[in-house]
Amino acid sequence: MMRTPPYLLGQENQLERQYQQLILPYWQQYAELSSFYGVNGLRIHFAKLNAAQPKHQAIVISPGRTEGYLKYYELGYDLAQQGYDIFIIDHRGQGLSDRESPRRQLGDVENFQYFVDDLQQLVQQFVLPCQYQQHFLLAHSMGGTIAARYLQQHPNHFQAVALSAPMFGINLGLLPKPIVKTLAAGLAHLERQFGYGPHYALGQGDYRPSEFSRNHLSHSPARYQQILQTYVEHPAIQLGGPSNRWLQQSFQAMQLSIEDAAHINIPLLLLQAEQDPIVTAEGQNAFFHRLTASAGKSSNAQLMPVIGAKHEIFFESDEIRNPALASILIFFEQHRA
Repeated sequence: MMRTPPYLLGQENQLERQYQQLILPYWQQYAELSSFYGVNGLRIHFAKLNAAQPKHQAIVISPGRTEGYLKYYELGYDLAQQGYDIFIIDHRGQGLSDRESPRRQLGDVENFQYFVDDLQQLVQQFVLPCQYQQHFLLAHSMGGTIAARYLQQHPNHFQAVALSAPMFGINLGLLPKPIVKTLAAGLAHLERQFGYGPHYALGQGDYRPSEFSRNHLSHSPARYQQILQTYVEHPAIQLGGPSNRWLQQSFQAMQLSIEDAAHINIPLLLLQAEQDPIVTAEGQNAFFHRLTASAGKSSNAQLMPVIGAKHEIFFESDEIRNPALASILIFFEQHRA
């Protein structure tokens, strides 16, 4: 178990009270909600949460699949209390942003590069003009793949990056990866050719919340319940399983992220959830090995196992979440330009 962090962070046994008395009022007072038109004219929503006592530093958050800024209220609040201004993007096809398909709950993207291009537009149009002293990038799961591809293409905007359970490999259970890749690519091709897609990948469907006892995300009943409550209160952000072309595009993006890992030239912290049933440690290890293979890179990169964590480290129980979050904050403080 990691040591007790020197930061005042959220406590799950007080979460309901904190939400009503601290977190929601803070967002109402300090959040700026906006949008822009990204690739192909899709409207991309984002939130900027200002620090009450700013230190002229910004953290840009790239969420995971199915997520949006409405889910990140507690995390945004905790980070803003440390003096950071926070930018959280709702990636295309999820959150409050426009969908690429008429099926609103279908997790879909036409081209994974569009995620990267949208993030680039957010940074160029809204983050950099604020002229912060430092910029940091924080990403989770699919957002980690997006962040990796972003840094491989745009290396000069951030001082450091932290990846939480990044998606460099998907846990497919007993299904062989080559078969799943071939099937997803074949079905996506047929859907394009005959114009009747996109469709859910095999076995996938609309949003279906799991009971806490069967969830793959968190050991915290309070934080898991808050996730479910957010999706109840905002049904427009509910998202089901991925499409065939999302799988095809994601397999390609994960492979490119690993192959081009050495192109990332800023300090990187990779948090690996020990009990993660969603993404694979194998993919993360392959990425980290490529990243640190070049001379001089190993001193700027850290792989930190988060013992006992399921997939969503930011929504875990206090003894897992808060030391992990403190490690990210320490890492950012150590790498100010």
